[in-house]
Amino acid sequence: MARLSPLQRKLKLKNPSASAKQKRSQAQVDVEVVTLPVGKHILLELEDLSHDGRGVGRWQGKTIFVEGGLQGESVKAEVLSDRKTHAEARLLEINKASEQRVSPFCPVYDTCGGCQLQHLEPAAQVSFKQAAIAEQLRRLADIEPQQWVQPIIGESLGYRRRAQLATRYFADSKTLLLGFRQSGHKHIVPISQCPVLEPALSNLLVPLHEVLVAMEHTQWVTHVELLQASAGACIILKTSATLVPEDQQLLTGFGAQHTLSIVCQQTDHEDLWLNGSAEGLNYSLSVAGIDKPIEIDFALQDFVQVNAKVNQGMVAQALEWLEPQAGDKVLDLFSGVGNFALPIASMADQYVEVLALEGDYAMVKQGRKNAQRNGLALVDFEHADLFEASARKQWQKKSFNKALLDPPRAGAKGIAQLLKGQPLERVVYVSCNPASMARDLKEFQALGLNVAKVGCIDMFPHTPHLEVMALLVRK
Repeated sequence: MARLSPLQRKLKLKNPSASAKQKRSQAQVDVEVVTLPVGKHILLELEDLSHDGRGVGRWQGKTIFVEGGLQGESVKAEVLSDRKTHAEARLLEINKASEQRVSPFCPVYDTCGGCQLQHLEPAAQVSFKQAAIAEQLRRLADIEPQQWVQPIIGESLGYRRRAQLATRYFADSKTLLLGFRQSGHKHIVPISQCPVLEPALSNLLVPLHEVLVAMEHTQWVTHVELLQASAGACIILKTSATLVPEDQQLLTGFGAQHTLSIVCQQTDHEDLWLNGSAEGLNYSLSVAGIDKPIEIDFALQDFVQVNAKVNQGMVAQALEWLEPQAGDKVLDLFSGVGNFALPIASMADQYVEVLALEGDYAMVKQGRKNAQRNGLALVDFEHADLFEASARKQWQKKSFNKALLDPPRAGAKGIAQLLKGQPLERVVYVSCNPASMARDLKEFQALGLNVAKVGCIDMFPHTPHLEVMALLVRK
């Protein structure tokens, strides 16, 4: 074989052989993208559920997500959108139904964007959520917990103590839409009752609609928030302008008639309380090992868990896993107004010191007031941006043997490294996003902490929302 000159060799590298081109062309054919026209009707066997609760099937090798479909079902679906890697479709017919399928209980289930899993029996919903958590921990962090504990569950109806409704007023017809946003759209689905709201809040929907329509300037009300506190219900009206005296008087009378608090959050103005006051916003926590209930006050803008019963179970499990003992020093990160810190510091005769850190200074001040109200001297609330390295200053000269964190959906990236050097024996991690938690748990494992227990928390029944708690212990 003749030897190639340096120039020929260089040209050969720049110009692949026809054979190589043919192989690449054949590979492109092998991965040719299947296209599905929008509106096409297709038959599918659904093999799985996606993380957001949609049925998953395949059509000519392409993944199809079917809203309202369940694993094991044979369905006809209509294509809504088509992408390179997958398509989305809506359910048209069920040729073979899952044994876990049930009839939705809400009349606006198919349009409201709130409770997408009503067609799946509640027990199966919890199993689906636990499987989704396990899959994300395994896929994203290669974590297999030593133990899965029983999920924390509550009532599947009448559980939600806080909700925000949208409004739209049509002046010509003097009609008001009051309800939730339609799934995937900005359209408002009007409601006269909501089965997942606490009954006292659901019962307010019709009379509230009536009084809003009767106002002189209904169009100034842009959103309505419903909140159930220990002292009673509260209605928060978000308005684009200061309400005229006649409308204020009308709402004040409505609040007095129904024994509820009413507050207007006016653009560029302070909150205007028409009935009741901010001092009436609180909830109680009763946990085994604590002599008396913890009273927790909060402000309108403060974060509180929407499911009171499940929150109580979640706090109890966190304390059980943390095992507070006399002499412990506990770090509570993303502490809010004290949902975990106050019960930890209240453990009878344990004398547990708690440092609670929160990025919202208003909640820090509220946490301090709550500690004082409950007579707790061993808990300190301090302000710190826990996404900045400077947060380390809050604890670098102190020693903590236990920690609890309940971060937002973004998780607590980098927190483990900030805690490096702390003699942590046990860490309880509460999360509303298993994906970000999986990332963070890997960082904690690098500190010598193992994932010992994981449990699902069904904070939002009938939705694919995932809540989870993990316990890490020193190897």
